[in-house]
Amino acid sequence: MIKELKVRDLALVAESTLRFGPGLNLLTGETGSGKSLLIDGLGLALGARASTDQVRHGAERATIEAVFDSVSLLREIGKRGAARIDGRSATPGQLRELGDRLVALHGQHEHHALLDSDTQTELLDAYGGALDLRAGVGAAHGAWFAASNAVRDLEQLRSRGQRELEYLRWQLDELRQADPKPGEDEALAAERAAMRHAARLAELGQQAMDALHEDGLARAAAAMSLAAALDSRLTEQASRLDGLAEEMSDVAASVRRYVELLDSDPTRLEAIESRLAVLDGLKRKHGGSIDSAVQERQRLEVQVGATEDLDSAVSAAAAPPRVGWKELSPQSWRACAWKARGSRWRSAPWMRLPRPAPRPSR
Repeated sequence: MIKELKVRDLALVAESTLRFGPGLNLLTGETGSGKSLLIDGLGLALGARASTDQVRHGAERATIEAVFDSVSLLREIGKRGAARIDGRSATPGQLRELGDRLVALHGQHEHHALLDSDTQTELLDAYGGALDLRAGVGAAHGAWFAASNAVRDLEQLRSRGQRELEYLRWQLDELRQADPKPGEDEALAAERAAMRHAARLAELGQQAMDALHEDGLARAAAAMSLAAALDSRLTEQASRLDGLAEEMSDVAASVRRYVELLDSDPTRLEAIESRLAVLDGLKRKHGGSIDSAVQERQRLEVQVGATEDLDSAVSAAAAPPRVGWKELSPQSWRACAWKARGSRWRSAPWMRLPRPAPRPSR
């Protein structure tokens, strides 16, 4: 419960303090005496939007403090506004969140909560004891709505006719014939680059092998092994040279195999160019990559399969909405009956009166 409201330098109010007692408190006065300003001050203390225009002329800032049984809210309005909850800094949003739990303001044209349809439904369902029934209606309606959308999509697809089906089949046939594989374009592009420069690559590879086959490193490793036999301090160096000589031999063998496999066959190069042209065309049509083209093929497989038997698909998809509607209708009628009953016997002033005894059945 609010105990006190202090307003200072707000619009025309220099300073005013309101102390509230238990029960109903009335604020009366002539038109223009400042009643609305005090209510506005309470709203500002509860986090309402503020403006420096609300500060009294000649004052640096306006201060509003609302004291409740268990908490105190302070709001300062000026060039450097501030908000506090029990003396601790806060934001207007935090004031507003806490204020919504403390006070319900109902100005002359501000019955927002009462006009909100969600609030009305919440109150009515709570009064009627129909919260569980409402949840059931919501679930049934959600299932019915989703199934109805699926039927609508299939019916729209069927209405597009045979022409679109033929176009989808043509797209799918093109993808099936091309049969793109993920990463295929990158592998072919690398192979094409190697074939275009096969002669130069073979020359460079041969130069590398000639240099690697020179026995300088092998002689050094052999000499260091003999030296290590005479002086153990050279054992580590001898071992490292042996490892380098062995690794160099492996590299030389790998380069030799690469040079031997180099292919400059113009027929193979032409086939690669042709295949890359096909893949580039697919990429332009289907999202810019081979992966997207593969995904498009999968999507078309499903869509064409569904389209070819749309009559059966529509009939199968229409069954859940019919079942859902049969389930939803009784629940909706029961919910409406509960709401009507609750609005009649649980709203003020009948809330505190016992319900009438049921009439005996005839």
